[in-house]
Amino acid sequence: MPPIPPAAFAHECDRFLRHDAHRFLRSDWRRFVLPGSELAAHYARIERKYSSDQPRVPAGSSDGGQWTSAGGSSGRNDPRVLSDATPDPIRPGAQYAQNRRRGGSGTVFVNGQLLELTPAQAARLTVAETQARDAVRRVQELDPSWKPEPSLFATAEGYIAAYQADAQEASARLSELQRVGIGPGSFAGKSIPARGPERDFTAEERRAINSIGVESGCHTCGIKEPGTAGGNFVPDHQPPNAVNPLNRIQRLYPQCLTCSLRQGGWISTRGVKK
Repeated sequence: MPPIPPAAFAHECDRFLRHDAHRFLRSDWRRFVLPGSELAAHYARIERKYSSDQPRVPAGSSDGGQWTSAGGSSGRNDPRVLSDATPDPIRPGAQYAQNRRRGGSGTVFVNGQLLELTPAQAARLTVAETQARDAVRRVQELDPSWKPEPSLFATAEGYIAAYQADAQEASARLSELQRVGIGPGSFAGKSIPARGPERDFTAEERRAINSIGVESGCHTCGIKEPGTAGGNFVPDHQPPNAVNPLNRIQRLYPQCLTCSLRQGGWISTRGVKK
């Protein structure tokens, strides 16, 4: 599954730094936490609504006796801090699959629940997550708005399967994009550097593209007949200008007229210029 947006993750974590954090604890949270762990102790402090060793404002002050944070300059109770105890190890921006104890096993915090992982599951999760992230990144380089379908799961095996499904979905999407000419196709051979996104190709560039086309054919479908009136292959920018907002270095590949029109149709449906 795709990672939770950093802002949403930070909000989830910040709830447990509020003075009323006990409101967000499940009544059966002990079922999902390893007894005697640091997280169990932290949740127990939240459930008690205060920490017995948390410092108080000295007597004589207008806020005397109130719970406060250690080292606070104003001496006023800071609702963002529960105590001076070590906080929950989950950090905003951290990847869930990395929140594991040494040895590869442990727990991951997902969708408000803790999932216990065996060492074997932790290793498989790491592999599945890495493969999914790489596959999704490759697709989004060509289709930035694409995202895999969200997955529902309630177990560690479901978590692993969700990442595996993301990788498979991304692979299928990449193949689909290649079929419409987004990204070098499965028949791509040699290419030449593009001078820029413009289409004012020189005679030498056209000769080079035709030479490559005669050898390996259209990079999208493999046909060696360009289908154009002049008998020339279309010099195709990859990545296409429409999906290259970061101005990555482009290469020119030979493409037949049919695939060029199909590519243009795909791009035009997204309201961008080829």
